[in-house]
Amino acid sequence: MEIIKQRTKTLVTKDNGRSSDAISPNFIYGCLGGCMQSYCYVGRYNHNKVYVNENMDDILKSIHNWIEKQNWPKIPNQVDDTYYTIDIGCSTDIPLMSKYYDWQQVFDYFNNSSKAKFTFATKYPTMFKADKYNLAKESSRIRVSLMPQKYSDILEPNTDSIFKRIESIKRLQEYLEVHINFSPIIYTEDWLYEYNELFKSLKENDIDVKCECIFLTHNIFQHERNSDQVKELLWKPDIQESKNSQYAPDNIRYKWQLKNKMVKEFTNLYSQYFDVNNIRYIF
Repeated sequence: MEIIKQRTKTLVTKDNGRSSDAISPNFIYGCLGGCMQSYCYVGRYNHNKVYVNENMDDILKSIHNWIEKQNWPKIPNQVDDTYYTIDIGCSTDIPLMSKYYDWQQVFDYFNNSSKAKFTFATKYPTMFKADKYNLAKESSRIRVSLMPQKYSDILEPNTDSIFKRIESIKRLQEYLEVHINFSPIIYTEDWLYEYNELFKSLKENDIDVKCECIFLTHNIFQHERNSDQVKELLWKPDIQESKNSQYAPDNIRYKWQLKNKMVKEFTNLYSQYFDVNNIRYIF
């Protein structure tokens, strides 16, 4: 993996509306994580280089300009009731890449803003040393990514174990808001059993937080690089269909009839353990 330092020219903060209100330009593009060669969309286009964008001030200015164009006070939505929430790690895993960037300077922007909150998802919550940063809790959110360990062993080798991710949540809650990112949700014959075990583990550890639920979107180019074991789990053309989007023209997802059924079954199972209103969005 090659680390390249540069100044990004892509300085557009983009509307989102799901995980966040908007997505910032990349502070870092690329990752050293263990899921690059399975499903991660970053790996579809960039699997051997990490770009570190050193013009932080330009990126923060883009975020600031986007926020200042929004109405204030914010109309509450499923992302956040009060703050415009910006995903600052859409194309990397911030805890894993922490040594490559001065994240405190990024966090300070949000600490000093009366309108903004940052968010990012991670599969390495044990590596986020929240006590080493100055964080304003009301403007800081981490989303801990979870899936059944059975799938994680295949799709996310060399990431934090699911048990360690769950165990880290209480520690992180002392310093910032924590949500769960159930992603990607994978269909197998026993998928509901596996998620039932995952929900039981969360309940046993007294974890009850808001979450987002994202079913698998895959891509032919990623598929071609995967191992046979990963292919067997992710590539199922008989139950998948094309999904063209602004991010990639060759994606596939579960057929809408199956997807609708999965959403209902997942939500019903979740409701047996937690308040279904915890689910910010599911798609």
